[in-house]
This record gives sequence, C-alpha cells and structure tokens, in this order.
Amino acid sequence: MFYVAGNMSDTILVLTDREKVRARPGMYIGDNDKLGLSTIVREIIDNAIDEFPNYPNKDLPIEVTLHSDNSVTVRDYGRGISPYESKKHKGQIEERLAYTLIGAGGKFKENREANGNKFAGGLNGTGSAATNFMSEYFDVTIWKDGKIFHDRFENGGIPVIDLKNGKLPYKKQNPGQHETGTSITFKADATKMRTTHIDASVLETYFNQMKYLHPEITFLYKNERDGDEEWTEYHSENGLLDYMSELTKENDEQVPLLMKPFLIEGEATETVLDETYDMKAKIAVAFSKDDTFAAEAFTNGTYNPAGGMHLKGFYAGLLRLIKHYYEEFKTELNSKYKTQRDLILKVNKVNDLTNLFKVRDIMHTTYVIIDFKHVDPILTPQTKDMLASPEAKTAVDKIFYTQAMLYLDRNVAVVQTLIGYLIKRLYDKAKEDDNNVKLDKKDAKLAVSTKLAAARNIGKGKGAELILVEGDSAAGSLKSNRDSNFQAILPLRGKVLNVQKATLSKALSNNEISTIFAVLGAGFGNHYDESKLQYDKVIICTDADKDGAHISVLLQTLFLKYMTPLMLNGHVYRMDTPLFVNVMKGKAPDVYTYDEAEQEAFLEKNRSKVLEVDRNKGLGELTKEQVIETILDPKTRRLSRIVINDEDGADEIAEVLMGTNVQGRKRLFVEGEIK
Repeated sequence: MFYVAGNMSDTILVLTDREKVRARPGMYIGDNDKLGLSTIVREIIDNAIDEFPNYPNKDLPIEVTLHSDNSVTVRDYGRGISPYESKKHKGQIEERLAYTLIGAGGKFKENREANGNKFAGGLNGTGSAATNFMSEYFDVTIWKDGKIFHDRFENGGIPVIDLKNGKLPYKKQNPGQHETGTSITFKADATKMRTTHIDASVLETYFNQMKYLHPEITFLYKNERDGDEEWTEYHSENGLLDYMSELTKENDEQVPLLMKPFLIEGEATETVLDETYDMKAKIAVAFSKDDTFAAEAFTNGTYNPAGGMHLKGFYAGLLRLIKHYYEEFKTELNSKYKTQRDLILKVNKVNDLTNLFKVRDIMHTTYVIIDFKHVDPILTPQTKDMLASPEAKTAVDKIFYTQAMLYLDRNVAVVQTLIGYLIKRLYDKAKEDDNNVKLDKKDAKLAVSTKLAAARNIGKGKGAELILVEGDSAAGSLKSNRDSNFQAILPLRGKVLNVQKATLSKALSNNEISTIFAVLGAGFGNHYDESKLQYDKVIICTDADKDGAHISVLLQTLFLKYMTPLMLNGHVYRMDTPLFVNVMKGKAPDVYTYDEAEQEAFLEKNRSKVLEVDRNKGLGELTKEQVIETILDPKTRRLSRIVINDEDGADEIAEVLMGTNVQGRKRLFVEGEIK
C-alpha cells in the first residue's frame, strides 16, 4: 500500500473501545441514566454468577456490598481471573484484556464450555469492559496460586498500576491460606453518567430473582449506604417452585389454583443455518381459578421483561397441549358445556371449538416462570430485555409439550377443568357479541363530525393516513398545515382506556375509542372487515415524553386487542417526534434529534456550529416549518411501522404493553410507573 503526497485526509476518526463506550453508552449499556447504571452493576454480578461452577468450594457465597459513596464491591470465590500474560497476545495481561477490550473474554460460544459454564450470561466480553469504561475507578483484587494480585483503572478504564517486568504486582498469601477468586470495586463516573445513585430496591429485586434461578448459590448483600452492618442472605432451597409460590400471591394471600404448581425440565438441540445450538429449559407452571396470571422469563440468568422467543415457545407448546386434550376428551366436554358450545359456534360461524382456543385466553389463567439456557443467545437490545433467537421458540415448544404431557396425563381432571375455563371465556365473548354490543351510530357520528379533520380521498388502497395526535393544541397546527387530500387529523383528549382487561362494552363507552373505531370504519373484534378500512396508515403521533409514550402504548394495546389485523397487515405506524431542535448558525437548517444519545452524538461533532438548543416540550411548541418537516412531510419525517407477525404474538405483546408486569414495562417504555 502507498499514499500519494497531497491526497492525505484526517476526516476518518478511529475510536478506541474506551472512547466508543464513553461516547455512545446507550449502544452498550442502554443509556447513561438509571437503566445504564443498573446494567453496569448487574454485569459484574453476572460475571460472578457465571464463575460459580468453577468454585472449589460450593458452600462459599457471592458477596455484594453497596458502599456509602455508591461504589460497589463484588467478591466471588472462583478460580480468579487470570493475572498472567496471554498466550495468544504476547506482552498483554489477560485480566487487562478482559477489562479494557470489547470482545475479549471467556464467554463466547467457542470457549464457554472449556471455561466451565456453557450457558454463561453477561455481554460476552463486553459487559465488564463497559463497566470499567463508565467508572470513575475500577479496582481489582485476584486471589490465585497462593498469591494476591492487584490492579486498578481510573478515569474510565485507564490502568494506573505499573507492571513489574511485564507482570502484575502481587504479594504472597499467608502460610496455609489458599484463597481463590476475584473482587472488583467500582464507582460509576459522574462525568459520564446522569446519576451515580444506585437504587437499592433494584439490587434487592435482582437478588430475589437470582436466588430462585440459582438455588445452588448463596448471595450475601450488604447496604452500607443505608447503615446495614450485617449481611442479608438470599438463598432458595426449591428454586423456581419457591419463586412460583411468591408469584402466585396477592396481598400475601395465595391465588386460588387449579392444581399444585409443577416444574418441567428438558433439553433440546436445534440447527439454524448450519449452526447447532444446545438449549435447556426449566419451566414452572401454575393455573389459576380466576382471571389472574403472570409471566417471568430469563435467559442464562438474565431477566427478559419483554419476554421473547422462549415465552412464545411455551405458549405454543401449551396451546398444542390444550388442543390435544380437547380432542381426547371432546365427547364428554361437548356434552358438559353444550349450551356454551352452541352459542360459541353460532357467533363464530364454525363447526368446532379446537381452532378457537387462542394464546390470549390461555394467558389469562397461566402463571409461568422460564429459566432458559442457550449456548449463544441473541438478546436485544443490549440491555437484554428480550430473547430474539428464533430456535428458542421451537426448543421450548418441544420441551414443554413432551415433558408436560407426561405430567398432565396423571392429572386429566385438572386439564378438563382448565379447558372448561377456556370454553367459558369463549362463551363470555360470544354472549357479548350475540347481545349486539356495538357502536352507538348517533354518538359516533357526532364525535367524528366535531373532532376529525377528514381527508378527501379515503378508502382502502388510496394512501390516506389518519394521524392520531395528543391534544388540541398540536392538532390545530397539523390541521392548518396538512395536505387535506390524504391526511386526516384526529386529536385525542386525555388518555385512552387501558383495554387489556376491559370488556368490549366498557371499551365502546370510552369516547376516544368509539371515535377511533368510527373514523376507521372497519369494525372491531370478530366483525373487523378490512375492506371497509378508510385509512391505509394509522399514525400514532405523541409528545416525546413519558405521557406521550404511555398514550402510544395504550393505542397499540387497543389495536392489538380489537383490531389485530390492522397491525398484522402493517397499517399502524409510530411518528418519531423530535426531542431536541438544534438551531444552527448562519442560514443552515435546523437539525432535529430524537433522544438523548442521538443529541449527545450530534453535539460531539457539531457543537461549534450550533447557535442554540431547544428541548421540545410538546408538539404544540413546534413552529409551522418544524411541524411540516418533522410530522407532515413524508420526505423528511421519521415514521416507523409497527410490525407483528402472528395473532398469538399480538396477545403476548399486548400483555407486555399493558398487562400485569409493571416492572418489566417500566424498563421497556417509560421512566416511572404506568398506572
């Protein structure tokens, strides 16, 4: 390779791993706020958990201390991370490689089993380095081979301990002392994190989960910041069954169950694109007698509040079981529930119940906890809220279907009771439908005429779009600047009803919902007819704040439950509204950014060109030009299609959006509890 004089350029900047993480923390730890802080703490504890199989003495604990200055110490009693020179990378200490390079670690598919933990959690060599890079200091003590090694990093991962002859300094352990393990003490960097105050309740919740997933481990936790002098022990004898006992309590009262909770275990191997994946699953299940339910899913010990493919696989396997047992006991079930069955068949215009059983109905009586192991999982986003590995669905489906059948064959009376519950749910829906629950046409017509700024060219296939906008103020600006040939504006006043557990009649009594149904014109529920759809695009346009996120979630839940084909067929969109407006110097046009991370990245490169920065307080604050550019003009706005792939998936998404798992939803959508 050669360079020609005069043609050199310095426009390409190559960042180190440290610079990448500190400049774009959202890409590696979720954000630089509470979520990111929780992530960097959890990563170090996850590493200690992954090391537990290598403990010489399994009676020893994992110790975690929250200090008064919000620093954290995590101590394990495993092998001790290697303080020696790397065989593959001459002149490099393995411990420093692990803590200062992305992609350096022992938890990749190729070497996990050799390192004692085939199904390790963590970020595959990214997590501990990311923690170091986002820390004011990161102090490491290693007990190994009768020696005590020490290393320290400051200012986001810069080593400050001088090597001696290329080796970490150490002192010998006392005679007879043969301790092993690693201790890490770190404190989040206040110059890069919005907060360094660790939420102790989040840590306590985490330990309460981990003790059930790892009954073999004793966790010791001390909160010195709040004055604790003694260790608090977290340990469970019965693992997931103890967890299920806690999950099925409401106000300390046991939820009435159809049967004693049971535990299913199994293994599976799936091949995808010539890659073979080994997987394991432990699944605790309980069925309630009333309309209560919950789902908790984990991958390699990491909580997935948004569920994912393992949860999909469980529901698929359970649905197959229900259909299997219904076919087996069809004669006596049809006789016992004849009245209900007849009405269900009449309203749904079918000849058999089998295909009417849906995940949505099963969910509403099922408590499930999944502890899933995958040799090389795909978790998305980086904060690991959801398992995306498609082979996981097939594996869990097979494991649960085959193993649960062995158990349920011995409890057929309970299975029949469960199917009876599902028939009752179908009957209640059919009864409501048969009683002609429908829109009040007079009220709907009045609401539409007073609220809607309609488009001229409406009807399926004509490209018209309905923009659902938060409040009259924002709607006014959109109405006056839209292209009325194809753009309609419907303002929403207040928050839409959470329909996840509401009846159809209650939903229709809500003015906002009834107006939306009337404007779209395609009906709802069993009577949805897409040929009558008036708008090809339904665009959710809300403020870029937690209230706006909440309204967006409520609308998605509405469409998922009562107009599922609308989402299945790709008619629903979300408008990305700007959070920041960068007013540029000179005559340069404004530049919009849509979240904190994007704004930070933009200012990093363009700070000198920015005259001022306006934080958008709401759509009503935007100028005419900004409204046109960011919301109305198809060429310049940011529009995201909301896609779901199947009807059963819609039910799972609806439960994540507005179901019972408030904690999971907090992590997914907004800061602060949705009520």
